[in-house]
Amino acid sequence: MRLLIADSDPTMSELYESYFSANDCLVTTVGNGVQCMDAIRRQMPDVIVLEHKLPWGGDDGVIECLQQEYPLACPEIVLLTKEKHNEDASERILPTATAFLRKPFLMRDLSKLIHRVCVPHATAAR
Repeated sequence: MRLLIADSDPTMSELYESYFSANDCLVTTVGNGVQCMDAIRRQMPDVIVLEHKLPWGGDDGVIECLQQEYPLACPEIVLLTKEKHNEDASERILPTATAFLRKPFLMRDLSKLIHRVCVPHATAAR
């Protein structure tokens, strides 16, 4: 599975890369919205893990670019947030964001969520 993780915390990015690489994922980590879109344009991931309020474009900027540039091929998006899940955020981001996960979280919980959102598309592609 190709996984793109966009998080502004370099320490967390290292942890993500180490954890998911050890679990047979091809991992790319980036620290801002511009880098995220550059990585997407180079190779479309299966899942994007996207930090809410990501610097240089934010989650909403990345999602808007994805919708404009890849309206039929938008990958699954897991949004990481420090905020409590609320209806306003859901209405703004859904249906583009597939799932939300509130920080702090256990890496295995993120892994389970990523596999849960990715499985329906892997099955449909066969």
